[in-house]
Amino acid sequence: MSSRASVAELGEFGLIARLAETLASPASPGLRPGLKIGIGDDAAVWAPTPATWSVITTDALIENVHFRLHTTSWYDLGWKSLAVNLSDVAAMGARPRYAVVCLGVPGEVAVTAIEEFGRGLADVGGRYGTALVGGDTVAAPCATISVTVVGETLPAAPGAPPPLLQRRAGRVGDLVAVTGTLGASAGGLRLLEGATPADADPAAAEALRAAHLRPTPRVNAAALLVAQGVRCAMDLSDGLLGDAQRVAEASDVGVVLEAARVPVAPALARLFPADALALALGGGEDYELLCAGPADVLAAAAAALAARGEPPLTIVGRLVASPAAGPRVQVVDAHGAPLAVQGGYVHFRS
Repeated sequence: MSSRASVAELGEFGLIARLAETLASPASPGLRPGLKIGIGDDAAVWAPTPATWSVITTDALIENVHFRLHTTSWYDLGWKSLAVNLSDVAAMGARPRYAVVCLGVPGEVAVTAIEEFGRGLADVGGRYGTALVGGDTVAAPCATISVTVVGETLPAAPGAPPPLLQRRAGRVGDLVAVTGTLGASAGGLRLLEGATPADADPAAAEALRAAHLRPTPRVNAAALLVAQGVRCAMDLSDGLLGDAQRVAEASDVGVVLEAARVPVAPALARLFPADALALALGGGEDYELLCAGPADVLAAAAAALAARGEPPLTIVGRLVASPAAGPRVQVVDAHGAPLAVQGGYVHFRS
């Protein structure tokens, strides 16, 4: 068949067979211990690891809502579609194990595009030990992707439940911290959509675009946080301000964020200095980890991350008693004075 063949010419079952070949590349873990049946039957079958709990998450990406094909390659789309779900599993303190992917595309899309999409899936799945075990393909008026990932907690100690990271585990007096740096993805999106910064440093621009197109789920960092006793965390998908609000509501606390401590991505500060803090606070899609815990626990976690070569853990604020009135999340300057800022992405709002 021609290299320009469309998915309509190949047909549903031909497309599934082609994707199965792509997902069986050396980068994908394939049939791991515990996985009994992968792609090829009506459903996948696996045996859970003893003394663990299963964790499941799902996410959808819709063309012209979450991505645009004129700024996103099919490879990057495959990578990001799975990576954002791996991030959700990691944010629970679990390890991703298996994924299923549903893909809807118009019939005129080239088969080679779908193969690139599959390679992106396989590469990020292979990097984080996630086997792609099934899914579905359908005709759709635009590109739509739905990914479901199943993960497992760390094994439980005898007589205890497995350890988890949860939004509701924050306590008044806990410090608030984030992994890595923030705002790079928002800066990358600006560049992809045509923004022209005054400083045209190509290396900084490429770093921002890569942060948006190929996010890094903090799977290993999350496992280290759990091992050091952190119990309150979530991933930063909708911006530090918006996600801090979710922790505040779940834990029934207030959050004070110190603007001077927020770790702004260096490439963002270089290319968009005037907007860097606002993008770091509210830009979203960083897929770093936001966590809270006692000072000694976070200090131990920071040391463990540094020892393993993981991104640094930076204290950015603290949890306080829930305010009687006003916003739960407040940003203050170096002198403790409130700053008027807003941000965080919310679906169904313009």
